[in-house]
Amino acid sequence: MGVFFTSDLHFGHKNIIDYCKRPFASVEAMDRALIRAWNARIEPEDTVFVLGDFAFESHARATYALSQLNGEKILIQGNHDKVSTVNGWKEIHDSLLLRINGTGLFLYHYPLRDWPGKWKGVIHLYGHVHGNLEPLPGTMDVGVDTWGGAPVSLREIVKAVTPFDPSKERKQAYVQKAWKHG
Repeated sequence: MGVFFTSDLHFGHKNIIDYCKRPFASVEAMDRALIRAWNARIEPEDTVFVLGDFAFESHARATYALSQLNGEKILIQGNHDKVSTVNGWKEIHDSLLLRINGTGLFLYHYPLRDWPGKWKGVIHLYGHVHGNLEPLPGTMDVGVDTWGGAPVSLREIVKAVTPFDPSKERKQAYVQKAWKHG
């Protein structure tokens, strides 16, 4: 039983093809490729956390895509998840802090500079930026545009993440304007 993560599949979103330079002639071809890539990695007993933007606008397309995908699916809602009411999600969250096989994880659609558990080694996984933002230490973009169109395993993430090192963090907070007293 594996644990996987992904985001920003954007089923049914024609403009995402150009925006992210996805190699497809049509939204139908993209959707078929996303389903194939998912099912090539995911077994029925696996769990996949989708960190937002599963589908774009179409309830029917989201329902169909979700029904075609292997595994148990948990949604962390993103800004395009207007169709999160689609049946087939095991759970739906705005964010999630959890521990899997000894690894602390904070799941949220958006990248954060600070997150719950950061100073205790918790890894922040996110989407939204489609590979256009270099990850900070302790973070990783799990979007399909970063990982070749398929979900990524927890093992791959742990191997790829640059650990957050509290000893290298600035001790003095950035202050733009000093306090005036008296």
